[in-house]
Amino acid sequence: MNKTANCRACGAEIMFIKTRNGKTMPVDAQSMWFVPDLSGKCLYVLPDGTTMHGVPGKPDDPDRHIGYISHFATCPEADRFRKARKSERKERA
Repeated sequence: MNKTANCRACGAEIMFIKTRNGKTMPVDAQSMWFVPDLSGKCLYVLPDGTTMHGVPGKPDDPDRHIGYISHFATCPEADRFRKARKSERKERA
């Protein structure tokens, strides 16, 4: 089990999972059921670091997975921690 911490902005319990592309992502500490959906607004991270878009699910959904929701989706102060995209950084320079 990953070590938990508290979000510096909102105080929620979070943990960090290394994604498959090597980046460390903050996620809510409580795992949840979800169903993969490419048009889903939430990004879920599986314990192995795989990321998937999806929608909340239930234990009896046939295509369910268990994962962690990105804390960027739930933190009211998430914009304080987002990095600018490369195109936005070029515009500022």
